Amino acid sequence: MSKALYLENMFLKEFEAEVVSIKDGKYVVLDQTVFYPKSGGIANDEGTITRGSDVFQVVYVGKFGGQISHEVDKVGLEVGDKVIGRLDWDRRYHLMRYHTAAHVLSGAFYKNLGAKITGNDIASLEQGRIDFNLENFDRTLIEEQVARSNEIIQEDHPVETYNLERSEVEQDPDLVKLAMGIPKGIKEVRIVDIKNFDRQPDGGCHIQSLKEIGTISIKKLVNKGKNNRRLYFTIE
Repeated sequence: MSKALYLENMFLKEFEAEVVSIKDGKYVVLDQTVFYPKSGGIANDEGTITRGSDVFQVVYVGKFGGQISHEVDKVGLEVGDKVIGRLDWDRRYHLMRYHTAAHVLSGAFYKNLGAKITGNDIASLEQGRIDFNLENFDRTLIEEQVARSNEIIQEDHPVETYNLERSEVEQDPDLVKLAMGIPKGIKEVRIVDIKNFDRQPDGGCHIQSLKEIGTISIKKLVNKGKNNRRLYFTIE
């Protein structure tokens, strides 16, 4: 199984690895990687895999059967090759800022309105999307939570990650902000902790302190039907 280095160090930009399998010439599994696979509504990383003077562009990363697969732009890599992987760091860092911003928003909506997340999408560098199970489509209430989120960002709380046993998480109903709960089969749960504000399970990459986010702005609000309100937001 591929070792996910991004879980240990979210600011690691470059790494050495060995090719352990290849499918159809362009789907490459490494023994370890910092490339985040598309999951949880968060876009995959991009970058390069280099073997000597040969450079392969990583155009997609996904997780299949526990293995992190890197789709490269051309054939040529072989099992056993020693390679160097390099992230498109500007892209990763921008996605990290959006991802942490989504956590701040979800924390504010839950603490102040009791709303949980019903969906999210951070697949673009231009905007993020988050859905809440709010009973009423009240623009003023939503705008108030975005304003509160920006106040929290200015307080510049640090962001940390650690693991808890599933039983510990289940004993604290305020930890889980997803309406669907924690998927079955997960025994150890990774927690993203915005100190003195919000904790919730998450397997993605985040910044180290809230001021790195910038300012959250509402781009569009959409009424998605019964108990589902959609917020498109940007960060600056």
